[in-house]
Amino acid sequence: MDCVRKHAVSLALVTGAIALIPGAMAQQQALSPHSMYEPPAAKAAVSLAASSANVPPYLLTTGEKTQWHETGTYGETVALMRRMERMSRMVKMEQFGATAQGRAMYVLVVSSERAFTPAAAAKTQKAVILIQSGIHSGEIEGKDTALMLVRDMVITRHAHQAAWLKNAIFIVMPVFNVDGHEARSPFNRPNQNGPAIAGTRQQAQLVNLNRDYVKAATPEMRAWLKLYHAWMPDFMFDNHVTDGADYQYDVTWDMAHHGDIGEPARDWVNERFIPQLNKRMEADGHLVSPYGELRKTADGGREFFVEVFSPRYSHLYAAALNRPCLLVETHSLKDAKTRAWSNYDIMVHAIDIVTEDPQKLRTAVRAADAKYAAMAGDRNAPPIYLAGKTSQSSHPLVYHSLKTAAFQSEITGAAVTRYTAEKDDFATLIHDGIDTTAEGQEPLGFLIPLEWKEIADELALHGVQMERTTKPLDQLFDTWRLTDVRYAPAASEGGMMVDYTLNPVQEQVDVPSGSYWVPMHQRRARLIMALLHPAAPDALIRWGFAGSIFQTMGRIGAAEYLTVPIANKVAEERPELMQQFQAKLKDDATFAADPQARLSWWISRSNYQPSAANRYPVLEVWEKNW
Repeated sequence: MDCVRKHAVSLALVTGAIALIPGAMAQQQALSPHSMYEPPAAKAAVSLAASSANVPPYLLTTGEKTQWHETGTYGETVALMRRMERMSRMVKMEQFGATAQGRAMYVLVVSSERAFTPAAAAKTQKAVILIQSGIHSGEIEGKDTALMLVRDMVITRHAHQAAWLKNAIFIVMPVFNVDGHEARSPFNRPNQNGPAIAGTRQQAQLVNLNRDYVKAATPEMRAWLKLYHAWMPDFMFDNHVTDGADYQYDVTWDMAHHGDIGEPARDWVNERFIPQLNKRMEADGHLVSPYGELRKTADGGREFFVEVFSPRYSHLYAAALNRPCLLVETHSLKDAKTRAWSNYDIMVHAIDIVTEDPQKLRTAVRAADAKYAAMAGDRNAPPIYLAGKTSQSSHPLVYHSLKTAAFQSEITGAAVTRYTAEKDDFATLIHDGIDTTAEGQEPLGFLIPLEWKEIADELALHGVQMERTTKPLDQLFDTWRLTDVRYAPAASEGGMMVDYTLNPVQEQVDVPSGSYWVPMHQRRARLIMALLHPAAPDALIRWGFAGSIFQTMGRIGAAEYLTVPIANKVAEERPELMQQFQAKLKDDATFAADPQARLSWWISRSNYQPSAANRYPVLEVWEKNW
């Protein structure tokens, strides 16, 4: 038997058949890949066993009932939520929205004082903690473990978990991507070790909800934003399962802790949360790592790089509001029970850290809100972080990988890598800092002309406070001209992302009465910068809002005999542009070889364009004089 067939047969023997599908030519058995290493403490999974012990079957999740080989339907999840609500006066089940396919979306609010509304919760002065699972609905153990925590707190009343309610109120969302959760198949997660049947990454409209926090193109996200901004939780979990390489780690995590979250919330994360989380997890037998990847270096070595995210993702969206969010990534190749154990324990330890001194977090979050609101219009204030890249600076790390071997594949006709059970612990460097690549001064506010109401409507979804102007304005405003406009080569998340070069300008702009004034002296100041400053990676303009400003507005003249003289005149009057043009010719061979692109470059910088073409429609205001 050839090598590839041996490998396939051994994998099938290990995992077994998961499901059958019809069709003589179709794949008949779904294979579950598995990690070559399981942490020793995972076999006992003491915390999971303690939570499930002596619990009647009607209060167990499907994961628990099946030793984590299966996950329940959404109907089963909702039934368990309703059962908990009936059994405890400290639980309230709330519908907060509906999916694209019309399914109801639910959360459980857990409060010892029955503070089941944001206003009632605020009066308690307790920390509000949001637990979110199932945004990628195939990555689903967090659904069960979150409900287990609710059961621990209010049904079985475990002393440890019940004590949390003295200092915290919980909003528990077992499944965010409900439609995806119900699109169940054994073939949805080929890179994951169970459960036998699970949901999809995208929701029904094929949008990845964990790229939708800014543009809010889906009904699910619009409902989530309403919930989030009503409650403004002090801390949040987003439970996922990562995939990729095999390694020893059973859980990785990410959390904003650089310029991507405001001070002093950043100090709380770095000084208290991160050191305590890692220490406590390791004491329970977990092997924990930041979320990132090994990369080969020029000398053939391997170094670890942490990824840099932006507010389109859950944990950076919360960070733009100065609120810590823990992105949990259990390991897809580990046994599903191991993943549940890791997910359960990391939530327990994180909640412990918050509830041991909830006022320290609440004070830090609110101080960050006040700090950035107070910076509005101060040209001497430091700029706001908008984007960054993984830093080249580093420090030592011992990375716990697994060794690999190669086998000859009949399918590929080449050697293919596979992991072995042999540990590969090696000293390397970790790059976990962020170098800022874009930043901006915080103006007194932004002005959105009435014709761009779509932008104001989007801000309203994000809880941004706005006022309407009561008279027309026709004066000089600061804004930007956007040149070198470049669209992504392929659609992304239902649209075409756009990039450009920013050119600050001050221009006379006619702003109608009824336009939208967005003052920056508000708690969402850093989020507003992320949405409206055009240098931000997830600025609304990049996602297609006001995209018509990039449309061509018709020809200037009939041919080059008219347009080239215009370009020559602009070059004569603005020699600094010629320097920029020459630099672009040198750096961009494609541009240099395209006569029309070269000509368009000059025409776009002439006055022979409609005044609003390629002008950023949102205006910066440093002094409000109306």
